Amino acid sequence: MIEADLLKKLNGYKKEAEEHISFTDWKARAIPDFQFYYGNQWTADERAKPEAEGRPTLTYNHILPIINVLSGFERQNRQDIKVFPRKGGTTQAAAILTELAKHTIDICNGDWEQSMAFFDGIIGAKGWLSLDVDYQNDPLNGDLVAQRESPFNMFEDPLCNTYDLNKSARFVYKKFKWDKDTLILNFPKKESDIKHNMGLGDNTGEGGNSPDDDNYGKGLNPSQSNAPEDKSPPNSFVVREVYWKSWEWRKIIYNVQTLEKQIISDRKMGLAATIAKDFTDPRTGKPVYKIIDRLIPILHKTTYVGSLILEDIEDPFEGISLFPYFRFCPYWVDGYIFGVVDNLKDPQRGHNKNISQSLHHVNTSANSGFITEEGVVDINELKKFGSTPGHVIVKKVKGGYLERMTPVPLSPHVRLADQDSQEMKEISGVNADLQGANDKQEPGIVLQLRQRQGLVANEIIFDNYRYTQKIFSSAIIEYIRKSNIYSEEEIKSVVDESSITDKEKIKDFKTIKTGRYGIKVSQSKNVPTIRMANFLSMLDAVKMGVPIPPQMIVEASDWPNKEQILQSMKPPVNPQGAGGEGLPQPPQGIPR
Repeated sequence: MIEADLLKKLNGYKKEAEEHISFTDWKARAIPDFQFYYGNQWTADERAKPEAEGRPTLTYNHILPIINVLSGFERQNRQDIKVFPRKGGTTQAAAILTELAKHTIDICNGDWEQSMAFFDGIIGAKGWLSLDVDYQNDPLNGDLVAQRESPFNMFEDPLCNTYDLNKSARFVYKKFKWDKDTLILNFPKKESDIKHNMGLGDNTGEGGNSPDDDNYGKGLNPSQSNAPEDKSPPNSFVVREVYWKSWEWRKIIYNVQTLEKQIISDRKMGLAATIAKDFTDPRTGKPVYKIIDRLIPILHKTTYVGSLILEDIEDPFEGISLFPYFRFCPYWVDGYIFGVVDNLKDPQRGHNKNISQSLHHVNTSANSGFITEEGVVDINELKKFGSTPGHVIVKKVKGGYLERMTPVPLSPHVRLADQDSQEMKEISGVNADLQGANDKQEPGIVLQLRQRQGLVANEIIFDNYRYTQKIFSSAIIEYIRKSNIYSEEEIKSVVDESSITDKEKIKDFKTIKTGRYGIKVSQSKNVPTIRMANFLSMLDAVKMGVPIPPQMIVEASDWPNKEQILQSMKPPVNPQGAGGEGLPQPPQGIPR
């Protein structure tokens, strides 16, 4: 595709993504969602009138603990990637993939990145993760790294009608800002164009169009007007890194025995035809390779700023057509997405206004005033000291009339504020028991049932998050299998030797039969290392009655004094054995 046509396509994607009603509606909701979590819950207009009248505008943030409980539950129940063997697969391949995936997550603090994506999602309806190859610590093969992306920098195909973007989205892209020096450092081939502003336009990176306007916070107070805060360097330009798919007819050569396949480029067509013709199975005489035509998705990566194409790569991950961006939506209803905060803002507003009005009522009615006759008391003294505790008022006229007015009964705003607070718990499903705020003296089983009820009410959130994690985990396994991220030497360094039963077949997981059809990607309880996971699995098996020798359990542990324990478990020698020779005593029974 020539650059003019490519730029037209990219600008079409930009217009669709950033001007579509689904995006503008989401962003208009998401910015206040985050502000409500921070505690900025009054707009400038809402504050102006009460403050002009001397009335308070209080904020009692009940959204904060609700979000924190859900985020805390996810963090305490983190999941690791776990690969299980299927028919045709091997335990070794599954174990190697599990350990490599664990290593990938560990080196980039992926557990925290995933938790932050969950946190973003429950607040603002979208949480994003990305995968990329980083060459900073490994210039040769690179490291596969996971990273949380700001939801305000991510844009997906608005016509995508599936939760999994890989099923129907045409494009996904990230928007960020770089200055000229950073652009030249990352794209040295475009140095001349960048230096001379060829295609960059103004410093908005929009090629002379109007600058990006993130001011969707109209109506918020001035400190909230722009969100998220722009922390980019001065004189920087908006860069878009677009991953997009095209569906194209391609010729594919595949091995009929192993099912391994490869897309044939035009310049290799002759070689592929020769291979398909000349290679036959000596036992059957049938061809080993066949060439077929298929309509397949091709992934493209295009990076541009203004009207300058910085980089355009076809098939950037060498045969992997999955988008490297992964979206989490706590609530997804036929394409409409929303977060936990969306339905809590109105009761939170009501709570703030009612509690503020209650305080105003108390302030204005505490000194209810006096009823008296002219000349009975010193009016100035009464005005000045009439509400002072312990002050004695002396009448000037004996028998004169002086009476304190009965205060107006407290308004129902306090009761309404309490009702708003309770409704927020009912709407979110995060009840007082989940928050640890229930001080009722009840049996523990009752408390557990109420906590479980709160978790069931939010199960849809965690189910969607598990689905995102499955998509994310499957992509990690696919990148490990189909790339050279891990060399054979790195695999031997990372993977526990006990997992490699046959070193000659250490790369079996890369074959399609073993690596795709022979495994199932799932999640398991988060543990520091795979060895610890195996150790805990053995302990669970012993509890169920599996007769595992104690020595094997200790051997599988990471205890610092493991060797001394194993030495002490050896059976003592019996000096009175037959023939004068010491014989070992029979082993003791396995403890239950």
